[in-house]
Amino acid sequence: MGTQELLTKLGDYLDFNNKKKGKYARELKALLKELKQKEKKLIEKCKNKSTGKRKLLKTEIAVLHAKREKGLKILKQLKDD
Repeated sequence: MGTQELLTKLGDYLDFNNKKKGKYARELKALLKELKQKEKKLIEKCKNKSTGKRKLLKTEIAVLHAKREKGLKILKQLKDD
């Protein structure tokens, strides 16, 4: 699954008006796991690239990390409720 697809899917999950919390939490957890794996792969790829590509990869890593953190906060709120 590509980065854009993961981010789109995460955006859909973060807007949880009438979804059941249990199913939502399981799906969100799986999605966050995929984002974490994608982030780790990009970090490894970043170590092997030149300066120009490294800057682009770091930007993409920062976006993934921010989205994943937002998802983790939502997941924590669901567990607290």
